[in-house]
Amino acid sequence: MSIGPVARLLRECRSIRRVLSAGDFRSLVAYVVRNAPEIVRTRKLSSVDISMIRNLAIRYHDRRFLLPLADIDALLAPHHDNPTFGNLREMYANDSYLRSFRLKLPVATVLDLGANRGLFSLIAVMALDAKIVVGVKPLEFYEPIMRLLLDANGCAPSRVIRYNKFIGSPLTEQRNPGEYISIESIREQQRIARFGLVKMDIEGGELDIFGDPAWLSHVDNLTMELHHFAGNLDMIPHALERYGFPYVATDQFGQACQFKDAMFLYASCAGALDEGGRPGALPGSEQAEMNRLGQARAVR
Repeated sequence: MSIGPVARLLRECRSIRRVLSAGDFRSLVAYVVRNAPEIVRTRKLSSVDISMIRNLAIRYHDRRFLLPLADIDALLAPHHDNPTFGNLREMYANDSYLRSFRLKLPVATVLDLGANRGLFSLIAVMALDAKIVVGVKPLEFYEPIMRLLLDANGCAPSRVIRYNKFIGSPLTEQRNPGEYISIESIREQQRIARFGLVKMDIEGGELDIFGDPAWLSHVDNLTMELHHFAGNLDMIPHALERYGFPYVATDQFGQACQFKDAMFLYASCAGALDEGGRPGALPGSEQAEMNRLGQARAVR
């Protein structure tokens, strides 16, 4: 589904409103109003993300999260990383990794592949009540960010275990054990029989680990971002079908679509997919407003 820049901006603002405090949302809206022509022209929200570099308290899945974005971005400044508010928009406001699930809590063990700053690991600890979260990301400079997030929210550091490696298949790990670790080795080392949820955002690395998908037999639910630039990903739905995982593929906005066009995929062998209508479908009033905007642009 392709939408115009105005409709996307409206959608993003509505999503963000669900998680921000009233005062912080007013600040965001004030910036958007002042800079709307440039935001619409460039079709980018990076300037909005920069304007929201501040320490925030948000509501997500009926839980209160403290996200010290100003402190995080200050730590990441030497590495020229993107503003963390963009990650907040994706993971929290748009709920990109959990929006198609009805997960039964607690989800005791979670594997966060592509853990980065640790924002999803924090979701697993605080919103999913995970006892153990295992994060995998090769860049060590993110480690202080994860500790900062846990400390800000009063979470015990022992609940999150981090590997500073790439995730890979057992064969890839065998060839280069210094840089790669497999899901099988993680399970063995951490004595985890089964993961309640695996979140995956590994920038094309899915080709390798789905080349040997035996790890799926130890997983209940999978949420992942797809990277079609890496090559033909058809092995993913084939593996999911082989291991008994119904799945839903969606575009970036949560609208169901064909796998070849999808940005996100949600799969469950535990009956946890939300089948109440199209995943991520807009409320009727918002859909109607978007339709009116589309008609107005067509007339112009």
